[in-house]
Amino acid sequence: MSLTQKKAPSGKRQRLIDTATELFAKEGYHAVGVDRIIMESGVAKMTLYNHFASKSDLVLAVLKQREESAAESLRAYVNRHEQALARIRAVFLWHEAWFREATFCGCMFINAASEFPDHGDAIHRASAVQKQHVTTLLGELLADLFEPPVAARLAAQLLILVDGATVTAQISGNSDSAMMAWDMARQLIALQQSAAVTAQAASF
Repeated sequence: MSLTQKKAPSGKRQRLIDTATELFAKEGYHAVGVDRIIMESGVAKMTLYNHFASKSDLVLAVLKQREESAAESLRAYVNRHEQALARIRAVFLWHEAWFREATFCGCMFINAASEFPDHGDAIHRASAVQKQHVTTLLGELLADLFEPPVAARLAAQLLILVDGATVTAQISGNSDSAMMAWDMARQLIALQQSAAVTAQAASF
């Protein structure tokens, strides 16, 4: 099973979400119409609209499920480790494993934000929220090493590295981009640790 997916309950609504997820991931949101989703899911059009008032509502349901399953998988992966730096590195290792999956088609949230560029659009906002949640996780992990303001700043920087690695893997097919990003992240962390030691020494 994919790192970004978990076994979901059966039912027609779930079948629609799962079918839409696969199609949106492979072909994009605008390129896949409702009729295609209905045909491939084997669910009647009336049933779809009984569950989702619009295609946008279906996209939001897809993104919600994707975020929940990916976040659960990522946190479980991180929690295999105890040492602070190893837990941060695990975020990049999780991405490397995801990039190597045959079904990897890039980040559905980055793709959604690109296809729905209006920052006020609900789909764009859902994508932004997912990125904030990943930043929050990184901040929590970095808080074991740094004071909150430093951890927050580094978390934002590490998210840029993670998303850059994701786009690189999507475009080039290079799954090693995750560990290349980790090399840069480790340097940022080491520089900040060195700065903290220097600042502490100067205070005496």
